[in-house]
Amino acid sequence: HMAKALTEAGVPHVVGRAGSMFSVFFVDPTTTPEVVDDVTARRTDTRRYAAWFHTLLAHGVYAPPSAFEAHFVSAAHDDAAVERVLAALPAAARAAAAVTEDVG
Repeated sequence: HMAKALTEAGVPHVVGRAGSMFSVFFVDPTTTPEVVDDVTARRTDTRRYAAWFHTLLAHGVYAPPSAFEAHFVSAAHDDAAVERVLAALPAAARAAAAVTEDVG
């Protein structure tokens, strides 16, 4: 759902997963199809992540505060928590999409 919301908003990204952990990196998937180390992780647009994070937070979703930390899914996330996240994703994706590149 996260990747779908970002794709629909036109936000370039790559989602990395390991077990029940995942991270979203705001990178160009054509040049960075996979984030596997510090070099590729540092390519992420931290300003887009900040917009994503703060919008999720404003909707009551507590995501990792750093673009370099992982999200965790567990049995502690009940249906209401999952629904809250799903409801917040489109707005967070739009916020990330609204971030433009620095000029100069």
